[in-house]
Amino acid sequence: MEEAHPTTTANDEGRLKALRERVLSGFPEDDGAELVELLRSVFAGESFSVSDLRRVGQPVVYVSDGFLALTGFRREEALGRDLGFLMRDDTDQEEVRVVRDAVRDGRAATALVRCYRRDGSLFWNEQRHYPIKDSRDRVGHLVVVQRDVSDLVHARSANEVARQLASSLGGDGAFFSYGAILDAAGNARISWTHDGVASVLGRSPAEVQGKDLADLISPEDRDAVRERLRALRSEGGSRRDRYRMLAEGGRVRWVEDFAAVSWRSTEADLVAVHGVVRDVTAERLRRLEIGDVDALTGLPSERVLDDRLDQAVRQSRRYGGVAGLVLLELDNFDFVHRTLNPRRGERFMREATRRLQRALRRSDTLALVRPGCFGVVLPDLNDTGAVVPVVEKLLAWVARPFQDGTLRVELAASAGVAVAPADGRRTEVLRERAESALQRARAAGGSRFAFADAELGKAAEERLTLEHDLRRAFAEDQLVLHYQPRVHLRDGRECGVEALVRWRHPERGLLLPGEFLPGLYRARLGDALFEWVLENAVAQASAWSERGTRRRVSVNVGPGLLERTDFAQVVQTTLERWHLHPGLLELELRSEFELRDDAGVQALDRGRDQLGAVRRLGVGVALDDFGAVATSFTQLRRLPVDALKIDRSFVARVGDSAERGDVELVRAMVTIGHGLGLTVVAEGIETPKQRERVCSMAVTEGQGYLFSHAVPSELVGISPTATE
Repeated sequence: MEEAHPTTTANDEGRLKALRERVLSGFPEDDGAELVELLRSVFAGESFSVSDLRRVGQPVVYVSDGFLALTGFRREEALGRDLGFLMRDDTDQEEVRVVRDAVRDGRAATALVRCYRRDGSLFWNEQRHYPIKDSRDRVGHLVVVQRDVSDLVHARSANEVARQLASSLGGDGAFFSYGAILDAAGNARISWTHDGVASVLGRSPAEVQGKDLADLISPEDRDAVRERLRALRSEGGSRRDRYRMLAEGGRVRWVEDFAAVSWRSTEADLVAVHGVVRDVTAERLRRLEIGDVDALTGLPSERVLDDRLDQAVRQSRRYGGVAGLVLLELDNFDFVHRTLNPRRGERFMREATRRLQRALRRSDTLALVRPGCFGVVLPDLNDTGAVVPVVEKLLAWVARPFQDGTLRVELAASAGVAVAPADGRRTEVLRERAESALQRARAAGGSRFAFADAELGKAAEERLTLEHDLRRAFAEDQLVLHYQPRVHLRDGRECGVEALVRWRHPERGLLLPGEFLPGLYRARLGDALFEWVLENAVAQASAWSERGTRRRVSVNVGPGLLERTDFAQVVQTTLERWHLHPGLLELELRSEFELRDDAGVQALDRGRDQLGAVRRLGVGVALDDFGAVATSFTQLRRLPVDALKIDRSFVARVGDSAERGDVELVRAMVTIGHGLGLTVVAEGIETPKQRERVCSMAVTEGQGYLFSHAVPSELVGISPTATE
């Protein structure tokens, strides 16, 4: 089929050239009926459309029956629209720009673009664009002939992935290839699959296509795979993972999945991956040798533990992350075991085994190291802190009373933890360090755990404690808002306030954002914090307005929030709930903490549609920290913002002993802001000289300790706190 394609194109070119010679005077303004009649004979049976480039919006004025069959749209749904509607939001494709340039110059062009049918399914569309000129050599109409070449594209992509897999996958298990589209909401919709899916899952390609990949995965592994896909979406490249898939009839198959990013659309915020899935069930279920299994508990031996630990360390070395080893020993086991008769002692050990197994993931390995001592391998952890809740859960299960008839036994356990790569990369080193940590935990009184690296353990425990406390802070209403005024620099009049969160910690007192926001974001509470701040800030602005003081309030927005498709709706609903005029709310776009890099800027770039939606509501948008993040001029020009806030680190350098270069740098920032028609705000003004300097540069507004610290709502507007 591909070999015949160039000849077909040449024939089409010849027929269209003859067509142009016949029609030299252009076509009627309504529907180009004469052109359509000729085209129907030229492209009989094919999918094609005709657009009138002379009208506003370049609407489609005709579509063939083949077009309707290819796209699934009804004729009335296609007519009158720009042909780009087939790409939906996925319009940042390089081929589109190339074709537009060619059509503008009156040249025929062919492009391979991603398009979407009416039902949302993706297909690869080979589009041949033929511009039709009038007698004055002006392009008046555009004919686009379309062909679905998805099978060819997928075959090429699958072959490329197969080449990458050559050194990664082994064995002779059944396999199939697939393609999936990852969106911002975390969905991974399968766009196509190879027929081999039937040999692995017992399902036909039609049964699988269109489903979310997570729906085909065992519930125990679903969250881990979603996390893996999020990483693949943000980081690109490729990943290899093992997990369980659900086959026909409820059967579970262990698979090894190698997936690689094949393309991404920044504008539509979509990422496509192609992957190969191999059935490794037989390998996974390979029987252990008799000597590798404890007869009483059925648990693997130390040899198996070491083998699984070695695999976990290798995996962490190749794909990143952390592998953990936990040695857990029952406190006073020897004494308890001697006081029980042998049969009760056996039941006691089997019950302890059952409890520990229930506390672990299916991907973890539980083994018997010696009587009363268990070893646990924890593969594929995000960081060291992820070990802590697992160990706590294990100790909690052991601490539950053991009941055997009339006998009730209460026990506790101690645990030692070593992690790779921090504590070593060799199995024997990790075993030795975990054993040493176990002995320290027992020497400290038992019923506790210890890390091999004491500092690492302390940091992990502190982080976990902070995250627990933060969740309690939301539940117990420990967060409060303070407000820092923003003033007109010329006369010092207040022009708004910025809402800043504080944590009224029950033990540590009032905490500033820098003391808890990093932990809050790690605990994935960023969305909850934004909604809480927005709700309370809007409510406060509404209360001020009802008392006769119309005061604009600014709320900080981290770039990650713009990934939310309901962002603008949340803002609108909150404003409506408190009956606040949209003009009294401003959103400040910030690149918080570890997001102060290109990833944060890219998130802002992807969030343009959400920002545009809130601005259409009448809400103001300001770009905070200007100069402190790598925002390019092109990105700045494209962002829908009203104000530019110069970062305090630059304002601090234009005081009494300012160097000329620092002053000129700030002046250049101000010029950029004014050139884009934005209100320019200087942050962090602390001295009269800084105010004088930025005021002389025509900076409109200022904020800083010179005017006021952030204060509770009842103190806003009462008196300045510059002397604090």
